[in-house]
Amino acid sequence: MKNKIFRFFLPAAAILILGACKGFLDTTPEDGIGSLEMWTTAEHADLGVAGAYSPVKCFQIGSDPYNPAGCISSNAMTDTYTKYAFAWGTGFDDTGCRYFCNNSATTGYGVFSNKWLADYTGVQYCNLALDNLPRMQNVLKEEVYNNYLGEVHFLRALYYFDLLTFYSGHKTQDPGVPLYTAMPDYDNAYRPRSTPADVRRVMIEDLEEAAERLPWRSYEKGRANRCAALVLLGKVYLYAGNFARAAEVFSGVVSENDRAAEPYSLYSNYAELFLQKGEDNDESVFVIDCVNTYGNGSRLDLLYSNRSANCAGTNTSIPTKELVDFYLNADGTKYDGSTPDWTNRDAVNRFFAGRDPRLDASIIRPFGLFVGKDNVTYEYRAPYDSKTSPYACLRSNHSSNTNYCWRKFCNQGNETTIRRHSGIDIPVIRWADVLLLYAEAVNESSGPSAEVFDALDKVRRRAKMPVVSRQGDQAAVRQLIRDERVYELAGEGHLYADWQRWFAHSDNDFDYESLTNQSILGYDGVPLALTQVSVRNFTRRNWRYAIPQSEIDVNPALVQSEGWGN
Repeated sequence: MKNKIFRFFLPAAAILILGACKGFLDTTPEDGIGSLEMWTTAEHADLGVAGAYSPVKCFQIGSDPYNPAGCISSNAMTDTYTKYAFAWGTGFDDTGCRYFCNNSATTGYGVFSNKWLADYTGVQYCNLALDNLPRMQNVLKEEVYNNYLGEVHFLRALYYFDLLTFYSGHKTQDPGVPLYTAMPDYDNAYRPRSTPADVRRVMIEDLEEAAERLPWRSYEKGRANRCAALVLLGKVYLYAGNFARAAEVFSGVVSENDRAAEPYSLYSNYAELFLQKGEDNDESVFVIDCVNTYGNGSRLDLLYSNRSANCAGTNTSIPTKELVDFYLNADGTKYDGSTPDWTNRDAVNRFFAGRDPRLDASIIRPFGLFVGKDNVTYEYRAPYDSKTSPYACLRSNHSSNTNYCWRKFCNQGNETTIRRHSGIDIPVIRWADVLLLYAEAVNESSGPSAEVFDALDKVRRRAKMPVVSRQGDQAAVRQLIRDERVYELAGEGHLYADWQRWFAHSDNDFDYESLTNQSILGYDGVPLALTQVSVRNFTRRNWRYAIPQSEIDVNPALVQSEGWGN
């Protein structure tokens, strides 16, 4: 059953709540969730807690001024900041990712201000809820009261985690972000950056509180739960470099899951995880519930999909040749760079059949099939032509079919009935990611072990790939885990955060030269060869977002991010 959080909150209450607090420092909303009248009944409390979820999802509602572009539901687009995807310059890039991708953004761009607004709006909603819920303890049933408190503590930690990831980094030497744990008065409204350690202390307290109060699984789809709180707690330690504590937390998560009455597990069909038919599975720990109705659906279908899809997708994000070449062969060996005769359908199909099955499940490649509008089966050919035998020709949104296209999060047939409002759920935390985070934490803490290899093997077996060789030192296993995160999680919004925590402070391990003025190439299309579709420019300043210029203008205590000077 679809989650009633957003069916209840959106659109019926959206204007009430979102319209009441357009700026995150508006401390005296008269008709929104901060008013005393709002927090008087059980129904109002449910509405207020539902409002705290809004910046996780926040899909556009008509002409509502609350821009969804910076919300957590849009984080999948940030894979375009790595070498594995690219943000094509279309008018549908309402996230503004292309400007950060090609390093042409300035501090006034929406790519920076949208996320700042979304996350700090979320922090505000959580602070308001935490201020008001305690006086409703006698109004609410004990279980409901505990759930509500646990949820808003989890959400506040999630928003601060997102803020640190994009505007700071999580390490001690990073600059941090402003910290608000209650609605500020006028004199304390504009604060400088707090250190990552100070923000982390609040996140840890929030997540420990959430884990104590919440059930292991969500009591309603899309809600926070104990497992999600503990996983995020493990990530807080892992991203900060406290590997021993991260390993302890993730080991506890895996052990508790083994004992749980309803444990999480890997869904049998990897490709279906990103289709509506694969929803409501046991792999989803914390998911953004998307409904194929106006105001309640995902925009990823539009941004990822192609012109032959029912949504007439824009291919705003495209997977790169670097990603396709990165996938292993089906026997577990590294791909050697050889290519088939791109004019020979059988040769191309044999070539991709010999690669990691997650490649075909994630990406539409030459002669790949896709069920598009009106349930017509399309074949991706280059160059684009109008032939209909044996299949109609898939259309890219670009001048010729020489770039790869995403398959993940793209509706098949006529599943999408309203453009920009796909019903495919967006996983924020899924069990495969948890297993890889667990393997990473244990390996970084104490080196390779059976637990590390077992976690990797579970992910590999589900993908129908050979298990890993149980050999190699800590550095070799570290690389195995990092590579597996790309194969498993490409296109889901984890890779930029991974790059930041792995490489931002280790320049010797990061090849800036390969990403500076990097040509973004399509496959060896026919008759065009390695067509350059665009250019990327990645420099040191791309490790974090700029503080929005509008915030710098009104808050002299804020120090701009490195490389983004006005």
